[in-house]
Amino acid sequence: MRYGLVSDIHSNLPALEAALESIQALGPIDGLLCMGDIVGYGPQPNEVIERLRSFELFSIVGNHDLAVLGRLELGDFNADAIQANRWNREKLTDTNREWLEQLQPMSPFNEKVTLAHGSPLEPVWEYLTTPQAAARSFAKFETQLCFVGHTHLPRIFRLKANPSEGDGFPRIIRPFKSVTYHPRTEMIIPPPDQVFEIKDERIILNPGSVGQPRDGDSRASFAVYDDKTQTITFGRAAYDIYLTQHLMRQVSLPARLILRLDYGL
Repeated sequence: MRYGLVSDIHSNLPALEAALESIQALGPIDGLLCMGDIVGYGPQPNEVIERLRSFELFSIVGNHDLAVLGRLELGDFNADAIQANRWNREKLTDTNREWLEQLQPMSPFNEKVTLAHGSPLEPVWEYLTTPQAAARSFAKFETQLCFVGHTHLPRIFRLKANPSEGDGFPRIIRPFKSVTYHPRTEMIIPPPDQVFEIKDERIILNPGSVGQPRDGDSRASFAVYDDKTQTITFGRAAYDIYLTQHLMRQVSLPARLILRLDYGL
């Protein structure tokens, strides 16, 4: 089966629509896996939830979702996030709030895949940005694969079966942009249109952010997981940033949140 992988949509419907169109252009999918932070920051929380739920969907929540629900203190966030989360909280419908309420920040999807928002070690808050951080998490989930979000950065963390094994990636279909090594874990930064063969390796994977990328590329980031071919395909989708910014200005969301969409930061 084939699944679209989306995360950190942050109430950005144009970005989500572009990502979904690009995912489906790669071939039919059987559903979506969402790693949380569905709402917050952006101007269309209800529309985003309803669009996701129009697919066969398995989702968890992120820290911004929990803040919008009132399950995390807003004081744990910066001033811009507080304002945006408070606005999202006011706009969320009862139906969509009830749907979000029943989600967890970490959950197994099936016998091969676990979803966690931040990390398997600390699902709500930890940012997996280094192989050192990822190395601590492999013992915290039992499945072969774990899909995460939270950092807004597309990444693959691969656990070496043998710490002395070489640095090559013979099962990468096309070369990766950047690889960072650790005695037990390797971090790969995959460029768009990259395909990675999983085989029997243990992997933690982040598809990047749909609604607010932070790797210097303003396009929506996503991935597709094929459990038959055991591959992950990474992708980016251009979207109407100006429409999202216009909607944000209309409801007086913070200027810095509006501006950063231009730069993917």
